Amino acid sequence: MSVFLRCRWRLCIALLLPLVLWACNDTVGDGHLEPTLEQKIGQMVMMGFAGTDPSHEGVQAVLNHIEAERLGGVVFYRYNVESPEQTRALNQALMTATPGSLPLLRAIDQEGGLVQRLNSRNGHHDHPSAQAVAESQTPEQAYDTYRDQASMVREAGFNFNLAPVVDLYNRPGSPSTEPGSPVIGGLGRAFASDPATVMAYASAAIRAHRDTGVLTSLKHYPGHGLARGDSHQGLVDVTDDYQPIERAPFRGLIAAGLADSVMGAHLVNRNVDPLYPVTLSTRYLEPWLRQEDGLGEGVIVTDDLFMGAIQLHHDFEEIVVRAIQAGNDLLIFSNNPAAAPEIEGFEPQHDIPLQVIEVVMAAINRGELSATRIHDSWQRLQEFRARAAF
Repeated sequence: MSVFLRCRWRLCIALLLPLVLWACNDTVGDGHLEPTLEQKIGQMVMMGFAGTDPSHEGVQAVLNHIEAERLGGVVFYRYNVESPEQTRALNQALMTATPGSLPLLRAIDQEGGLVQRLNSRNGHHDHPSAQAVAESQTPEQAYDTYRDQASMVREAGFNFNLAPVVDLYNRPGSPSTEPGSPVIGGLGRAFASDPATVMAYASAAIRAHRDTGVLTSLKHYPGHGLARGDSHQGLVDVTDDYQPIERAPFRGLIAAGLADSVMGAHLVNRNVDPLYPVTLSTRYLEPWLRQEDGLGEGVIVTDDLFMGAIQLHHDFEEIVVRAIQAGNDLLIFSNNPAAAPEIEGFEPQHDIPLQVIEVVMAAINRGELSATRIHDSWQRLQEFRARAAF
């Protein structure tokens, strides 16, 4: 072969090789290689952890999961927050460890009132409860209140607030002034009993967060406001209490395009499913929430799967498999002992992503789950994380 032909051949190879390599690799939108099935499973996990700085073994474990691309998000609790500076630094370490261009979901429960992890005791400032806001402010004023709240959340390094509560305070039209649920209305976490009022104030909260670059989650589907028990302590049966109107705020906010995500409730309604609570049942999230109530391809988030309502009645393998079969996309494991006061000897488990991967891969091999089902959730979470500001 002449020198001329050899040069032309080498030039062709040099030009074509990058195209061949590109064609042989699956990539996602940012050019990052698509993760393995195991990594996709891990990215369906949001985990709580022990520690307040990167040197703590709990934080080190989380950082390792993030760097290995087998964790979709973290959730902070009060014991993770000591000061504004410390919280920002910890979130910055998590952000720095995140590969690719999609941000890690960094979540917190910041409702206001009794449920606010950032508060005056750890150097932040307090905000009123949902009930106090609705009783003392117009929706326009509420927007300013929640804009201030969302700005504090973002400044602390979070991009996902597990709020607002859109449950009802009690039965619409009820002459009683007592709250329906001791842990919703009883703690001031509900805006009102009228769905239209709930939607007006929840809309203000959501728009304020969106304008600040923070994602939100409507909770607790299909309605926890009339439940008479506390799902932290055990199973709560709403068979005799649940009212269809409790779905109205969710349906209205979804129709208005204001549902970044929806969180399900750990409640059992034996008229719908005699065996499993909403979180683990195939009779709610897909047929009701996605189809009837219009969420479609939106993200569904579990409430904490370590709560007593779940842990006391189901083992880890069943929890994971049934939560995915039910239609959940993001599985929350708080690692918070306070979430399950009835579980003796409960300790944080920082290998949860690996446990979930093992359980799900085994379920796929048995035919109980499919790789397609995992990919669907991963794709929804990809789009969700792409909307996070940072």
